[in-house]
Amino acid sequence: MSKVQELGERMADAHGFLGVPTRTFDEGGRRQFVSLLREGLAPESRICEIGCGCLRTAYWLIRFLEPERYCGIEPFRDRVVWGQEALFSGEMLREKAPRFDHNARFDTSVFSGKFDFFLAGSIWTHASKAHIETMLDGFLENTERDGTFLASYLPAANPEEDYLGETWVGTSHESTRAGIVRHSTEWIDKACRQRGLEVAYLEGHAFDDQLWLRVRRTGCAPHEDRLDD
Repeated sequence: MSKVQELGERMADAHGFLGVPTRTFDEGGRRQFVSLLREGLAPESRICEIGCGCLRTAYWLIRFLEPERYCGIEPFRDRVVWGQEALFSGEMLREKAPRFDHNARFDTSVFSGKFDFFLAGSIWTHASKAHIETMLDGFLENTERDGTFLASYLPAANPEEDYLGETWVGTSHESTRAGIVRHSTEWIDKACRQRGLEVAYLEGHAFDDQLWLRVRRTGCAPHEDRLDD
């Protein structure tokens, strides 16, 4: 068992369900980190993680990034506290100076400045379409021109699976009821096109049985194509 997995299991033993599968605590966070590296994440990049939860992905990101480059949004305050206590020393938190906000509006403007990356791991699988549109609007407003939005999702196989509700589905700061939702790729495509964004559905497994999609401004070249600019 890896050190990170052991820390995650200890956290779950102490606090109960963490919002992520305990059995893949290490793997799930690490896979998200590696996927961001493939998209061009660098130590100097600035990233906003939407729904950072108990910090299983932040464990890797905060250590990798330069100080003051990581920001996380998580309405469930206790989960952030649990992650800070279990996964980081006080010295590291002071050195890296990550910032957190606990708004439930998906408001990414609270940190000021522009990000290079947005990450939403296992968030669109619980969010309503209005929530996703808010995140896409925030991406336009609060990222650099060449910014990348990496989000995990589950595609709806038919109209009946396409979630049309208006509320968050799953555990949260307000609910202990588990749940998951799917969205049609046709709707995702349309929501992005309406904002001058383009979406790519990435091949292969993301984490926890979910898939990756990548959103960028239309016509924007990938990060890795501009490393020597």
